[in-house]
Amino acid sequence: MEFSIFLGGLALLTGLLVAAIIFFLLHRALKAEQAAMEASTRAQTLLSRNKTLDRSSRMRTEFFQNMSHDFKTPLTVISTSLSNIEDLLNFDKLDKQEMQESIHHAQSEIMRLSRMIDNARQLSSLADSRADTETFDIASVLRESADTYRSFIKSKGNSFVTNIPKTLPYVSGNGDMFLHVLANLFSNTHRHTENGRIYFSAIEKNKTIVITLMDNGTGIPPEVLPRVFERGMTTTGTGLGLSICKDVIKNIHNGTISIDSKYGLGTQVTIELPIPTQNGE
Repeated sequence: MEFSIFLGGLALLTGLLVAAIIFFLLHRALKAEQAAMEASTRAQTLLSRNKTLDRSSRMRTEFFQNMSHDFKTPLTVISTSLSNIEDLLNFDKLDKQEMQESIHHAQSEIMRLSRMIDNARQLSSLADSRADTETFDIASVLRESADTYRSFIKSKGNSFVTNIPKTLPYVSGNGDMFLHVLANLFSNTHRHTENGRIYFSAIEKNKTIVITLMDNGTGIPPEVLPRVFERGMTTTGTGLGLSICKDVIKNIHNGTISIDSKYGLGTQVTIELPIPTQNGE
């Protein structure tokens, strides 16, 4: 009887010891698993931070490349306008109206440069890579741009024909950034067209605003045409302009931009911007 009790107690003690060992092993395994999960989480967090820093670095580099590229065209327009004023001063009889227009265009581009610098200051924090958007008067922006760049385009003997309605439905986006797009496009057509014809128009069609810039300049080589919107793809210039244009049109104005060109005959750029519905959809 006593032996049976002894065996029972031993069995109970052994069971408790085994349970304790199992509990200890499970606890240790759980701690190891928890440590591994924490290490994995730390590694993922570090990787995510590194990716964020890398992305921020690339964004910062691209941003300053874009801004330096965008600065060139306004400076060229200002230089052209001042050159026109200088030429007018050499005549015995001054054309006051033409001089006033040149001064106005130069002043307009100086103010746009000021806005660009302000945008650079605000965007340099990279807190938000998208510009503030609102509905704006696209017809006014198109006419302003055409008036500003008219002398610039004609400086190479080009005729400049425009067909911009006085009124068009408003579009959603950012007027200043859309002006940057037009500046890039006018700069391109000016660079590749001499003693030619440049046509600039806009129409309302199928709930969109269709904007066309067409020239009979040198055109784009067929091997380059399919990749013209890729960053760094260029025959001249920096290879940033059209990449910037596509990004602004697509991501800020929810529109599309396309290019059709025949080498040696000319190029047509088409931009389509959706007209917002009244309920904002």
